Amino acid sequence: MTSLRSRPRLTVAAVAALAVGASVLLAAPAHADDIAEPISFDTGHIDTFNIAVNDDGSIRLNLQEDVTGSHVQRTPESVELVVKNSAYQENLPSAYLPVGAPTSLWYLPLTQDPDLLWPGWNSQGAAGAWGGQSTVDIVVSDVDGPGDVYLWSSGTFGDPRTLLADGAWKFPGTIRQTFLAHSHANWGFTAAGTYKLTVQATITSADGARTSTSEVETYTFVVQGDATEQPPTDVTLGIENVGAHYHTGDVASLRAVPSEDVSDHFHWFTRASADAEWEVVSGAFSSTYGFIVTSEQQVKAVLYDGNHTAIAESAPVDIHIDDHGNTPGVGPEINVSLPANEGALVLSVSAEGESTTLSDLTLSSTADRYESTGSLTGITVTDTRATAPGWSSSGRVRALASVDGGVLDGKYLGWTPKVVSSSSGQTVTAGPAVAPGFAAGNGIKGWSVLGSAPAGASVGTAVLGADIRVEAPTTIEVGDYAGIVLITVI
Repeated sequence: MTSLRSRPRLTVAAVAALAVGASVLLAAPAHADDIAEPISFDTGHIDTFNIAVNDDGSIRLNLQEDVTGSHVQRTPESVELVVKNSAYQENLPSAYLPVGAPTSLWYLPLTQDPDLLWPGWNSQGAAGAWGGQSTVDIVVSDVDGPGDVYLWSSGTFGDPRTLLADGAWKFPGTIRQTFLAHSHANWGFTAAGTYKLTVQATITSADGARTSTSEVETYTFVVQGDATEQPPTDVTLGIENVGAHYHTGDVASLRAVPSEDVSDHFHWFTRASADAEWEVVSGAFSSTYGFIVTSEQQVKAVLYDGNHTAIAESAPVDIHIDDHGNTPGVGPEINVSLPANEGALVLSVSAEGESTTLSDLTLSSTADRYESTGSLTGITVTDTRATAPGWSSSGRVRALASVDGGVLDGKYLGWTPKVVSSSSGQTVTAGPAVAPGFAAGNGIKGWSVLGSAPAGASVGTAVLGADIRVEAPTTIEVGDYAGIVLITVI
């Protein structure tokens, strides 16, 4: 879908002016100097949550604006902050948005847009009475409105940074300042209508000896648009590309197909059986959901509109496994990431609670592939058979997949097996090295020996591992990839 009004314009720059000098204070009724005449603003610089100091040194919350003058202070209840309909954006990049936020929002950017409201917060006015190293908590305890209110900052590459205590992304929540500061942020509203925020502030001196809490205030945002607009009710949703059956370790790449192109925001859900509870799949927001098949399950997709209201829900589909009588053991999980902002590939292996992270992805000397190395450990073989007939353990990686449907074929992985430990009297030999199949061969996509013990010297416990090497094509899609090592012992 394309934007209804303009192109997405998420900002990357950070804006925060730090206080130089002193303090902040406690609670009192509205101050005589705060203007109480009703007014509304839809553009300009607004310190929405402004910490002001009363004559007795306590603090109060008011609103400070630079629209009608310079640092004009008003009572919060007298001001309507209007978010124009032109702030509405569709198809905002999800990589730049908070976790769980829809890609369609009434969006007020971190850096000032002269055509929109630029709200922030400011505690610097309390510096003279409390000291610049005082701490402030601005607590938004309640939001009464038609949708959610998101608040976040942006890193150097546009990645979302939380501004609320406990890692929260939306109100209710607490803005915690470890020193007095003037700050701005990205704001996102999920629905049109009127929002009333219940807010209270507390300041504590740097030595902890003094504290002050403001009166509770109410701030009003009016988001323009049709608040009564309902999502389409006749849209249906189906799931395509479901295999008749899968082998353990196969890649499933499902695609949700709506009957009408009304939105591109999806969530995927899985459950172990028809009697189990649905669980949302983390990070799966597009029409395609890819994963490694390790167990039988059901999957469904739900399509949402820009206000995160469900438009359509698919019928569950069954993921059926048939290994034709040769079901392998499920070994360690492998995860590979290709971040959008750094072009780095990280491989980790988890076995029995342990994990290993490979080196960052770097281009080869010939600049024709990504390369990464690391190690795998924790594959344990125990033989207690009195006849000590010997054993051989093999492994394979069919593929790795991202939740967005990207696939990294297992042939691009190679390994050099090693014996991590073995019992006294046991003879264990590591399997031969297998090169990645980037240039030729099949890598460890096919069964490859990890280690073996001969007859007569196989009894005991051996821990096997391998040095992993990845040589991946430069055309792989950005994303987080996951796969499993399948293990057999015969």
